[in-house]
Amino acid sequence: MSEDGFINLNKDIGGTSQDVVAAIKRLLRVKTGHCGTLDPLAQGVLPICIGKATRLSELVMGREKTYIGKICFGESTDSYDAAGVVTAVADASALTKEKLEAVIPGFIGKIRQIPPAISAIKQGGVPLYKRARRGEALTLTPREVEIYAISLLEFVPGTRAYARIKVVCGQGTYIRSLAFDIGGALDLPAHLCALNRIKTGDFNLEDAYTLDEVREMTARDDFSFVIPMSQAIAFIPKITVDKSQMTRISHGNDISSQCDLADNSLVRVEDETGRLLAMGRIRENKQGRIVKLEKVLIEAKNEMACAIGNFDGLHLGHRALFEVLHRQKTITGSQSAVLTFDPHPLALIRGKAPCLLTDEKLKIALLRENFDIDKVVTLDFDRKIMNSSPEAFVDEIIVKKLKAEHIVVGYNFTFAAHGAGTPALLQNLCKAQGIGVTIVDAVEGDYGLISATNIRAHLAKSDLDAVNEMLGYWFVLNGEVIYGNRIGHSIGFPTANFRLGDHQAAPTQGVYAARIEYDGVTYDGVANFGMRPTIGGEVLPQVEAHLFDVDICLYGENIRVWFGKYLRAEKRFSGLSELQSQIARDCADARRFLADIPPNKHLPKRLG
Repeated sequence: MSEDGFINLNKDIGGTSQDVVAAIKRLLRVKTGHCGTLDPLAQGVLPICIGKATRLSELVMGREKTYIGKICFGESTDSYDAAGVVTAVADASALTKEKLEAVIPGFIGKIRQIPPAISAIKQGGVPLYKRARRGEALTLTPREVEIYAISLLEFVPGTRAYARIKVVCGQGTYIRSLAFDIGGALDLPAHLCALNRIKTGDFNLEDAYTLDEVREMTARDDFSFVIPMSQAIAFIPKITVDKSQMTRISHGNDISSQCDLADNSLVRVEDETGRLLAMGRIRENKQGRIVKLEKVLIEAKNEMACAIGNFDGLHLGHRALFEVLHRQKTITGSQSAVLTFDPHPLALIRGKAPCLLTDEKLKIALLRENFDIDKVVTLDFDRKIMNSSPEAFVDEIIVKKLKAEHIVVGYNFTFAAHGAGTPALLQNLCKAQGIGVTIVDAVEGDYGLISATNIRAHLAKSDLDAVNEMLGYWFVLNGEVIYGNRIGHSIGFPTANFRLGDHQAAPTQGVYAARIEYDGVTYDGVANFGMRPTIGGEVLPQVEAHLFDVDICLYGENIRVWFGKYLRAEKRFSGLSELQSQIARDCADARRFLADIPPNKHLPKRLG
């Protein structure tokens, strides 16, 4: 059976609506609810929702309802129905059909109605019937309800006069209160002595099943009594989508729409087979008309589009791959991922890897912060991966580990033993697995082919114009600030110093206009990379950054230094006074350069 849908149930007199819900839940073993309470003495149409349809109950509950009710004039009760305690009696023999027909029109339209004290309406979080039974004094507040039509079907005069009426009304209407109020308009006590709901929206009594019938059909594996969700809410306009939208919908993302419905219109979203996927509302945004999803009724599809590579430097060539991922994510709603390797494969393949433009930790941070990457997978590059066949690489890594739906690689990507795997071979192997592959062409700029090798060559010459142009942002180093000899502080230029990690590519030794980032805040400054020859004592070069106009204790903290412009080579001075004067000139040069640079120029341009 389908575990999601509705049952048009014909409730018997005696049980509560919750009793029926509990019986269906035990029978079908699915999540169950109802779409509008019927009192124990009432019978008739009680729409039951099962499975995911429980999330749609209010759509059915809010629809127009039709009742056949029987009113007893000459006696009132505290519950306004036959189950309550009698509160007043009177002789109703003077009541005529004409008198009753004269007052009925006053109850058609939008009216203010006081609900019965014996009802499930909550006051202060407690149902009114519980408060009433505890003897609490109740303040009953009138509520606006709408009654579309009342027809008098039958009238029987007498000391206790009886009338059968047909009522068509909106959500929240109490027929018990209506009976009591009609009696009040006739100066007679009255109560509702019988009620049959014959219709709720498109759920009609003639098509309803009793609980016993549902039990019998279930016993013979006949679940034809379950109404599909989409059929039950067919009164709501439909939008049909193709498979390309499924992942976006499953993750609750907005989808585009060309429908001509009014803004804020509620719509049901179905696939081409008529399966209900979601509920949403039509909205207008800068891109046009969309469906903003409110309820998603399908399981999330964890489709993933993944770029594979070393991604050293995260330069503009890499960005071209990330833009493909971003488009995939925007169109299909898939997750975006990057698969990279540590250590660099050349460390094992050739015995020596190049110095890295970006260390692994910083690379992961920049991917997530700026390139709209949901997941970064770093694989330990070992001999098994190095010596794998192309087929094994695809099966073990792409299919089993990544579970990717789409792969993005560069034009020069190689994989498997001896680099036997080419982008074209990857495309063919993945196609057999139902996985798409996009191959991104080389990217060239004013300084030639954009690659980590080309960037390292320009970095070694301190050609930051070329480096930063090819990166698409300023070259950046990061590290943990270490304790120094505080000489900079003593001469009025306090610095934050850190050493580079092993195999870290670095600029030539010298002084640079820089921006220094700490804890999400960026400061203009000047940075020296080198051995500090005037002060001496350094075995390895380090970064020494001075932040303008602030004095922050950064010892033990991680900072990033973004290199904007090469100012001069590092040199030895005759003493601290000469060094102090030169630093002041360096600061002035850096300030002039940085003054014309937009606040976020040093950062990668964000995707998304």
